[in-house]
Amino acid sequence: MMTRKALIVLSLSLALASTSACSKRSQQLTSAQKQELSVHVSKEATKPGHPLNVKFGDYLTLIGYDLDADKFTPGKDVGVTWHFRVNKQLAEGTLLFTHLADANDVSRLNLDQAGTLRTIFPASQWQAGTYVRDPQVIRLPDDWNSDKATVYLGFWKDSAQASSEEQRLPVAGGPTDGHRRARVLTLPTGVAAAAPAAVEPPPELTAVRAEGAIKTDGKLDEKSWSKAKTSAVFVNTMNGDAAEPKGTVKPLYDDKNVYVAFDVADDFLKSTFTKNEDHLWEQDCVEIMVDPDGDGKNYIELQVSPANKRFDTSYESRRVPKPFGMMDYDSKLSSGVVTRGKLNDDDVDEGYTAEIAIPWAAFTVGETKVAPAKPGDSFRINFYVMDTRKEGNQRAVGWSAPRVGDFHVPARFGKLTFE
Repeated sequence: MMTRKALIVLSLSLALASTSACSKRSQQLTSAQKQELSVHVSKEATKPGHPLNVKFGDYLTLIGYDLDADKFTPGKDVGVTWHFRVNKQLAEGTLLFTHLADANDVSRLNLDQAGTLRTIFPASQWQAGTYVRDPQVIRLPDDWNSDKATVYLGFWKDSAQASSEEQRLPVAGGPTDGHRRARVLTLPTGVAAAAPAAVEPPPELTAVRAEGAIKTDGKLDEKSWSKAKTSAVFVNTMNGDAAEPKGTVKPLYDDKNVYVAFDVADDFLKSTFTKNEDHLWEQDCVEIMVDPDGDGKNYIELQVSPANKRFDTSYESRRVPKPFGMMDYDSKLSSGVVTRGKLNDDDVDEGYTAEIAIPWAAFTVGETKVAPAKPGDSFRINFYVMDTRKEGNQRAVGWSAPRVGDFHVPARFGKLTFE
C-alpha cells in the first residue's frame, strides 16, 4: 500500500506530465524535485502565519505568508513563504513575479526566478483546487540605502497586443501600486534613511542648421551630420549613472524638419513587431518625447524600432489621456534604420542607427502652436533607448534621467537649442 506522501508525489508527477505548458521540463523532474513539490503543493488548505486575502483576477488568492524575521537586514537572508489558493488554472506562459522596492517606491530588485519552486513548477502549471506554498529567500544588497523595503507580487503574461500593465492580472483585496502589483509586505531595514541626493540639472544640446537635403535612410552620409553636435552618452534612467546599452543622439534642423540620429550599441537586436503603432517599447526601440514650450502639457511621444516601424502619440498632460495618449495623432515623421547585425536571431550583433525627420507641424498639439525655429529658440526634449535582452528581460537608458520608474516626466526633459 502506498503512503499518503507517495500518493501525493505520484499524483503531482502525473499532473505535471499531462500539463501542456513546459511539459518537456516537467517530465524531466528528478525524484528530489518531485519530493520538493509534495512538500509545497497540497489539496488541503494551508495556514499562513500572516493571513491575507489578495485576489489576482479570478485565478488565484494570496491567503498569506510566513516570515522568519521582523526586518530586512542588508547582506542577510530572510525567508518568506507565500501561500496561494489556486481557483482556476492560469493561461500557458503566465509567470509569478516578485519586485522589491525602496522607501521611495523605486523597484530595486527583481526576484521573479528566486526560489526552487518557481524553477521546477511555474505558476501556469498550478492546478485548480490546490494550495501552493512558494518559498523565497530575500537578501538586500550590502549597499542598500533605504530605511524600508517593500515586496510586490503579481502575475504576468507577455502579449504583443497589450500594454505592460494590461499583461498583468488585476489585483483586488489589498493595497496595490496602481499598476497591478500587490503590495504584500513592508519591513524596516535598520538603515538610516538616505539624505536626498543632489540631482543634476537636465542636460542641454544644440541643433545646428542642416546644409542641403537630408535623406532619412539611416546612413548619416550627408555632410551636415559630420557637423552635428553629439549628445552625452545615455545614462541609467533611475539614478543617472553610466549604463548599457550605449546610446547617443545628434540633432539637426531646417525649415521643414527637426532631424534626430540615434546611434545604439546593442549586441542582441530584437524587434518582432510588423506594423506601425504596435507596442514598440516592449522590445528594442528608440524614443523621443518633446514638450515644445516646456509647460508639461501638449507633448508628443515618437518611437522607431530597428525594423523601422514607427509609433507616435500625443498627450494633453502627463500620461493624459490614458493609456497611450491620443492615438489618432499623426506626426508624419519619416525614418530610416541601418542595423549592424541581423534582427531576431541569436548571433552577436553590434547595434543600429536610426535617422528620423520630424515635420515642424508635428509639434503643434492642442493649444501649443509651433513654427519653424529661429536661432536661439529651444525645446524641452528627451531621448531614450529600450533594449530587450536575450534572456527576455529589458533595460533602458535615457539622455536625461527622469529618476523615477516613468519616462513621462516633462520636468526632467533636457533642453535643445536651435543654433
